[in-house]
Amino acid sequence: MKKITKKWLEFADNDLQSAKVLLGSKAHENAIWHCHQAVEKTIKAIVIEKGIRLRKTHDLIGLVNDAKIDLSKSLSEFIDDLNPYYNPIRYPDAALESKLSYNRQTTQIIFQKSKEVIQWLKTLIQ
Repeated sequence: MKKITKKWLEFADNDLQSAKVLLGSKAHENAIWHCHQAVEKTIKAIVIEKGIRLRKTHDLIGLVNDAKIDLSKSLSEFIDDLNPYYNPIRYPDAALESKLSYNRQTTQIIFQKSKEVIQWLKTLIQ
């Protein structure tokens, strides 16, 4: 594994740990954002490991396509569900227009599924 790939995975692990801490503090929007970041950075690690040019984007679906990852139906549905959470959390104008849920139950589900997808994605690198 490339040194830079390991660093991306380390950053992804840190984001997932941050999401866990934030979930416990009821900062649901930020917990979900860190879940998104953890999944994104894991996918970017795969892109880099494969020697594919890394685009500067937060679009999980586009990154999955760039990395040529063949997701199961359930993982693909989760990526589709998680993808729209990035902008409303980071940009106030997008937050005002968002209909996304940020309650404890939704956050717990996203956190658990993020852990699962990251674990599976890591098997593609090792």
